Amino acid sequence: MKIKLLLALFCLFIFSPTLFAQNTYKIFDPTLIDLRDESVSLNFNTAVAFQTKEMYLTCPLNPQSSLSGPGNTNLIVDNYLTVNGVNICPGEDGQGSCFASTLNDPYYYLGEIMEVSYNGVAPIDVSSHITGSGVYSFEVKDYGYTFGNTEIYLNTTCSTIAQVCHRDTGRRTQKTLTIEPDSVASHLAHGDTSGACAQ
Repeated sequence: MKIKLLLALFCLFIFSPTLFAQNTYKIFDPTLIDLRDESVSLNFNTAVAFQTKEMYLTCPLNPQSSLSGPGNTNLIVDNYLTVNGVNICPGEDGQGSCFASTLNDPYYYLGEIMEVSYNGVAPIDVSSHITGSGVYSFEVKDYGYTFGNTEIYLNTTCSTIAQVCHRDTGRRTQKTLTIEPDSVASHLAHGDTSGACAQ
């Protein structure tokens, strides 16, 4: 009987990622509609990142993750969003933009929120890109003349943690600690350094 119960619990653990808490992290603040230097020639292959975020995630088995606007709403990026260098936007323009259509000429709405010129796209499932614990980088990129984005959130069953190199000066030893991000400042204050210890 105990074996069957343990087997059932194991199957729930493996096949039910929804059992894990859903965490929401804001990864990008909004960028109002802006212009690039007209003399800079950009295309899809030479797109420029105008927002970048790197996070260390601790994930359960079969983690679930999506990118969205606030409250799991639509998001807008002119032009696209990457996870570890891979464009995850669903756009139908052949290049994968993170906006569904253009409502108005963005040039006439400089300094305004993205919603005045663009229709957004639904939250994007990125579970195939966030597959386990590790460092993940997110970039908002542009390959055109105007650029901008709404707030962008990561909704995930993974959690964020941070690493510091803990230094024991009395013993002249050091070791890498994995801690909550809120604890980083106190560790740095007593001589630890950010990031894993050098090998």
